[in-house]
Amino acid sequence: MTTPESLSPAGSQAMKAKAHRGILLTALALYLVGLAFVGAWPTPVERPLAGLLKDLIDAVRGNPLTAGMTYIHVEGAANVVLFVPLGLMIALLLPIRRWWLAGVAGLLISATIETVQYLALSQRYASLGDVVNNTLGAVLGAVAIRVIRTRPAQVTAPDPGAEPDTRRSAMTSIAETADVADTAAIGEGTRIWHLAQVREDASVGSNCNIGRGAYVGPGVVLGNNCKLQNYALVYEPACLADGVFVGPAAVLTNDLHPRAITPDGTLKDSDDWVAVGVTVGKGASIGAGAVCIAPASIGEWATVAAGAVVTRDVAAYAVVVGVPARQTGWVGEAGHPLKQDGGSWLCPATGRRYVETSGQLTPAVMD
Repeated sequence: MTTPESLSPAGSQAMKAKAHRGILLTALALYLVGLAFVGAWPTPVERPLAGLLKDLIDAVRGNPLTAGMTYIHVEGAANVVLFVPLGLMIALLLPIRRWWLAGVAGLLISATIETVQYLALSQRYASLGDVVNNTLGAVLGAVAIRVIRTRPAQVTAPDPGAEPDTRRSAMTSIAETADVADTAAIGEGTRIWHLAQVREDASVGSNCNIGRGAYVGPGVVLGNNCKLQNYALVYEPACLADGVFVGPAAVLTNDLHPRAITPDGTLKDSDDWVAVGVTVGKGASIGAGAVCIAPASIGEWATVAAGAVVTRDVAAYAVVVGVPARQTGWVGEAGHPLKQDGGSWLCPATGRRYVETSGQLTPAVMD
């Protein structure tokens, strides 16, 4: 069975994306702990520095640009700066279109701090102005991430004298209407077409082609040189090795017992079921409109015929057709059905021979 660890560099890309997300979550947790410490301190945290701050403000008042500066201005600016990291980190964790939720989080956290100070800390001064300044800081951080994420990517022009593979790898392209999560890892030379969606923490290898309207679920791993044709749906946690072909409107499912609601009538969420995936080996092909019902493993170089419904594992080099899918023969790397020739199987396109042993096919050892 193919595992994520055996899937080219794309698997390591997914692991890196998850590691980065883990680091970000840890940093956010530490920041929130520090913020709680500052907010819940029984006395104003700036009190030990009050004298120094006053002297600094008095010193800068001599400059025309800062002549009107007061302690309130300094405190307000500090509150803005304090919440900028919150906006940055939350926006990085959110899908790109939900960046504004970082501002909402800043508002709620600031309001909570000011409420605690008003109700429980007699020496702290709750202020609506602090809520406004804190929220502004969170929004500024989120906007910065939004601008960075939406900045057009600069693609290096290919060197005309380079090898073909090198030129192709420099031409990664993502259609404007495609929806690619910021935490998805996209390999060099991959093309993602209109209305396709690549979800969070998905890993797509190099020189892949993701067709119009195709869907790649969270954490899905695609190897190098894969093709997902128009409206193919690959749900998590599927793992596709190098060179896999998924035809138009084919579906790789992930739910053994699909239901929209739980027995008590509430809408199911991610905690109410366990996703199971389809694993596809190197060079395998899944035909148009085929459905692979998870959990299932499609062996390397196997072919699932158009419209087939796979309900169990498919052996390497096998051809399966029908509903439910059943094996009708063998196929070689070139995609042509093999013909039995004496005690072995022969590929009419390449002349390569294969040996069948205990229901499994392997390439014959060349002399």
